[in-house]
Amino acid sequence: MFVVADMGSTKTDWCFVDKDKNVTLIKTQGFNPYFYTTEDIKLLLEPEFSDKNIPWNDITNVYFYGSGCSVGEKCELVKNALTPFFPKAEIFVTHDLLGSARALCGKSTGIACILGTGANTCLYDGEKIVANVTSAGFLLGDEGSGADLGRELIKYYLYGELPKEIEQAFENEYKINRKSLVGEVYSTKHPNAYCATYSKFVAKHIANPVIQQLVEERFNEFFKRHVSKYNNYKNLPVNFIGSVAFHFSAQLEKIAKKYGTQVGIIIQTPMEKLIDFHYVL
Repeated sequence: MFVVADMGSTKTDWCFVDKDKNVTLIKTQGFNPYFYTTEDIKLLLEPEFSDKNIPWNDITNVYFYGSGCSVGEKCELVKNALTPFFPKAEIFVTHDLLGSARALCGKSTGIACILGTGANTCLYDGEKIVANVTSAGFLLGDEGSGADLGRELIKYYLYGELPKEIEQAFENEYKINRKSLVGEVYSTKHPNAYCATYSKFVAKHIANPVIQQLVEERFNEFFKRHVSKYNNYKNLPVNFIGSVAFHFSAQLEKIAKKYGTQVGIIIQTPMEKLIDFHYVL
């Protein structure tokens, strides 16, 4: 039995796969190692795993792909937290970007893009990541992500740039006003995840021309600052993964066409394809 785990900024999906490819799914909270210690992660996972009927001693391999797991120190932190739960397994911890590249491209060359709560991209040669435009994170980047769309919606609202009917709908749905919203943004512990929650409102009102323009502008920034930086980007499939890419695929394909790129596949989550990738090993 092996385990494939995919961790974003807010949640983690754990798929336990037996020799017949039967899958048991467990969902837990996300735990970016830049914000959590080894002990924090253990305490978070223990109640989630303790009551599950899983043959823990039969697990031979754990493939963990996580947001924030891009450097050795953070990977080791996560690995140390997982070891007590998987005592007989070889644990492989790496960045979610490699997981996305494997899910999207398999063993072929292509550009892999994450558009979920955050945003990231890479050029993948079929085995490894060979180029990665710097992901500047929520404060400086994340163009086109859920956090970015939500932040931009908030700015439109604060600056009075939304149509009146959209502004009213926004206030009614979230029971907020300009003063209270600013207070919430600056007081929340994780502003990226907080802002990303508002991307659902963007999706709900995408038929409005102003909202559609907002989305297209942010996707244009994503292509300009990320995709177009890769050599030969017009001749490689550009693949997407994440809830934002999935739910705004029409707008994404429109901007991709503007940049002369060929969209490969767009999927919401990597899990099914990652299971296939590891099952054949």
